[in-house]
Amino acid sequence: MQKLIFATVLLIATCHALQSCEDCLNSGNHYCADTKLCNSPVCLNSITHILNCPRAPNATYDDNVARTKWLPLFGASATSAQMAQKCFDNNWPTMKLSKRILVNCSDPSPILPLTQCAMITAVDTTQKILVMSFRATNSGTQLEEEILNYFVAKKAFFDSGYIFEFFYDAYVALWKGGLEAEMRNLKYKYPDYEVWVTGHSLGAALASVGASWVVKAGLFKPDSIKLLTAGQPRTGDYAYSSWHQNTFAYSFRVVHAHDIVPHVPFQYELVDHDKMYHHRTEIWYNNDMSVGSPYHVCQEADGFYCSNQNADLSWADHTHYFNTDLDGYGNQGCPKK
Repeated sequence: MQKLIFATVLLIATCHALQSCEDCLNSGNHYCADTKLCNSPVCLNSITHILNCPRAPNATYDDNVARTKWLPLFGASATSAQMAQKCFDNNWPTMKLSKRILVNCSDPSPILPLTQCAMITAVDTTQKILVMSFRATNSGTQLEEEILNYFVAKKAFFDSGYIFEFFYDAYVALWKGGLEAEMRNLKYKYPDYEVWVTGHSLGAALASVGASWVVKAGLFKPDSIKLLTAGQPRTGDYAYSSWHQNTFAYSFRVVHAHDIVPHVPFQYELVDHDKMYHHRTEIWYNNDMSVGSPYHVCQEADGFYCSNQNADLSWADHTHYFNTDLDGYGNQGCPKK
């Protein structure tokens, strides 16, 4: 009888330990990423949020497409309309610029002057692709305003959590400044096209918001959206990132080595009471990102994993992606590598 009781207890304990990460957390326990067990007594990487449960992405990341297609989109958004088209001519000849939108994206302030946000739309009728590409931070003043707003306010994103107020207001300024009419027109003309959404730095945050916005607005279905960003700061809270994860299959955040911006704001209770979280899936290059460089497809959304393990963060890594200095890349017409 004692053996039977012992065997039963052991079986229950074993089954409990072998729970999936999601089931483990839903039962009020913690999951150990190291041992892959529920409530492991010794654990260096303990998971307490479902967003960080190890999981492979639903889509495949392609390094070659990232550096030959997505990279020129970064550059095209950061320059004039004429040079944007040159970026396409040099790298993606069938892609044609549709519109460049430039708006004031901040309110007048006694501390900081007005700042501007920019983005482009483009169309490839051969490959049936529409593009929304958002410009990165274009000045120290704009960066200062972003940082100040990190600790000031957040706004509700429809019924799916909160995003930083600066990102919300900047996107709405673009939306009202011509982007809504442009995307409705493109949707009418090309109803079955994919939509590629991208950006670097500030542009990456706006790309995340933009991809989410056109879905919430009912313009495009999630399965028609492809989102790839580079150097994206934390954009929304846990609820926003959870909705994003459950909505988009193709969503990648590329992070270069020790880039500091993806870790802003820092996830510490003293400065981040609402726990701002990244959405999936981080692609981490812990190298110079030259052709052929290895990369990590990160299993956690925003845990102590991949680039979050770095303590020595770098601004230089933020301006260099795919072995390209993004400062001036677009103004040079995105020279082909």
